[in-house]
Amino acid sequence: MAEQGSRTECTGAEVARLLAAGLIGAVIGATIGLLLAPKTGVELRSEIREKAGTAAEKAHVVQEKARDLVEAAKHKLEERRAARATEEPAETATEEA
Repeated sequence: MAEQGSRTECTGAEVARLLAAGLIGAVIGATIGLLLAPKTGVELRSEIREKAGTAAEKAHVVQEKARDLVEAAKHKLEERRAARATEEPAETATEEA
């Protein structure tokens, strides 16, 4: 995380890792809960199949959001680099004068 004044900004990659970790933790917790529940094998397999489908859909949504965040972060970084590139020649000229 990059500190800037009193605010802390997360990069897109950090946000993506956090979302992925949360999703993995949720899937593991749900799986353990299902395995410890007193159900028949048929019921349990059916429920796991449903939960796996739901988890896959959620993972796809999280992946898309993470991709969007990374793209936004890249765009913001490019804008900052371009702004600095236009500021540097002006600063150099005033220092030389």
